[in-house]
Amino acid sequence: MAIRKGLDPITFELVRNSLSTIIDEMALTMNRTAYSPLIRDLFDFATGMCDAKGDIVAEGMVNPIHFGVFPVFVKTLLKSWAGRIYPDDVFMCNDPYEGASHLPDVYTVRPVFVDDELVAFTGAIAHQLDFGGKTPGSNACDNTSIYQEGLRIPPLKYYERGERNFSLYRLIEKNVRISDKVLGDLEAQVAATALGERELVKLIKKYGGWNAFCPYVEELLDYSERLTRAAIRGLPDGEYDFEDWMDDDGFSPNPVRFYLKITVKGDSITFDYTGSAPTVKGSINLPLSTTVALVNTAMRLFLDPSVPANSGVYRPLTLIAPYGTILNTGFPGGVAGRGATIGRLWDVIVGAMAKMLPDKIPACWSELDFGICMGGVNRDGTPFVYTDFLPGSWPGRPYADGIDGHTPPWLNYSNVPCEVIEREYPLSLQQYGFLPDTGGVGKYRGGISVIKDYRIESPSEVEVQWRQDRALYEPWGLHGGGPGGFAKGYQISPDGKMRALKKQTFYANHGDILRAVIPAAGGWGNPYERDPEKVLRDVRNELVSVEAARRDYGVVIGEKTLELDLEATNKLRSVRK
Repeated sequence: MAIRKGLDPITFELVRNSLSTIIDEMALTMNRTAYSPLIRDLFDFATGMCDAKGDIVAEGMVNPIHFGVFPVFVKTLLKSWAGRIYPDDVFMCNDPYEGASHLPDVYTVRPVFVDDELVAFTGAIAHQLDFGGKTPGSNACDNTSIYQEGLRIPPLKYYERGERNFSLYRLIEKNVRISDKVLGDLEAQVAATALGERELVKLIKKYGGWNAFCPYVEELLDYSERLTRAAIRGLPDGEYDFEDWMDDDGFSPNPVRFYLKITVKGDSITFDYTGSAPTVKGSINLPLSTTVALVNTAMRLFLDPSVPANSGVYRPLTLIAPYGTILNTGFPGGVAGRGATIGRLWDVIVGAMAKMLPDKIPACWSELDFGICMGGVNRDGTPFVYTDFLPGSWPGRPYADGIDGHTPPWLNYSNVPCEVIEREYPLSLQQYGFLPDTGGVGKYRGGISVIKDYRIESPSEVEVQWRQDRALYEPWGLHGGGPGGFAKGYQISPDGKMRALKKQTFYANHGDILRAVIPAAGGWGNPYERDPEKVLRDVRNELVSVEAARRDYGVVIGEKTLELDLEATNKLRSVRK
């Protein structure tokens, strides 16, 4: 699609790719200077750039749902600090009621000036290991109010004209459990924004200053909007709805409803969540900023992933998320454990899109951001806080199997190596692998469950926050595909006694094993249409048992030889049809 007249297409491409390069350099800066494995190894952070109005110009290569929150934060900041924004300022915020997501996610932005004119903001967000509150990691599902969740900071200056705000620095230092890592990671964010500012100013000057550069930035957003509208015009007009459920909110046994109606009309699209559950007691509610970010991410990934990632993608979108619901929580609702809820928000989008485009959309992901936080005393007597977010698996797709043990597109996490966990924390990993016969059966199999066992080696008791879901409502399959296996959690004492876990905070002792079983993903299509050679491969890779191959797929495999009996398979399948 052509760019507007008067602009050079080669310069446009150079500017677009240069902006992406700067943001990725910012991400690498954070990754290499961070103190905690949560950023360094898990990649729970993001970098990006907004224009002077707060619209996203470009996103980085890390976590898309994180940077999608920045427009809400920056626009709140502009209202609060209009006329008092200066070169070398760095603003920070973690208040979900003023544009952030939840308290451990700390957002920082640096204004970029060219010839005394504010032209942009460079931004970095990191999930901090701890930001105060009643539970180590500040991620508890069983808070009942934002006031229990930790230190809440509205948009404030962490640096003013290059000087760090000593009062704010000390306030943070005294309200978090592991201040050396938290403050170190904050400085990694500051360094990333500084690099972004320096490189952006160089780029602007290279192309003749802001007046010459600005039209290319504006066109970049317009270009993404045009491509997105073209993609929407390719969708069938109509209304498509879907509902799904979370098990509970951690307090009431009642399931929590999510409902979405997508309306496509011409080149515009509406996501309407009216009918979803009201704000719940447990802290799994979403602030509006997170709902906006997830819906925007889904828009980009499902319509045309090749479109440049910026706010132009979201211009054709209308989002309706009524205040006082779980997707736009009413103050002072708790949001610390919102990670589990984001996954269900994604699932209802997938379900509605599957009605719209039945031959293009996968089944249900198993991703719910299964979260585990622990705090206590390390082997050497020093305090520790450990946070882990466990990857699930991708579902069966209209053309391929799901991906086993892979984070969803809206998270883009990595894996913290077992060696890092065992070196830095009083934990040993007893097992970490796949659980056979859990993936949703289908022509294209859903990804299977991941199982992970942590043995507590702290000399004293450890406080644990456990966040799981889909223990009652399994990830669904599509077009004849079966559901994925349920989530499970256990505390296993040294004498072998097992206690089932749910959304809760509890204490574990030396020698206890905490077992997390991530739900598996849904399958796509009739399992009897699955290529027998693929079933054989799964059996040989110990992802599917010989018994399940026969029972679920009608594929006969020798138990001792692990060879395919094609004649018996054809006979069995013909009988069962």
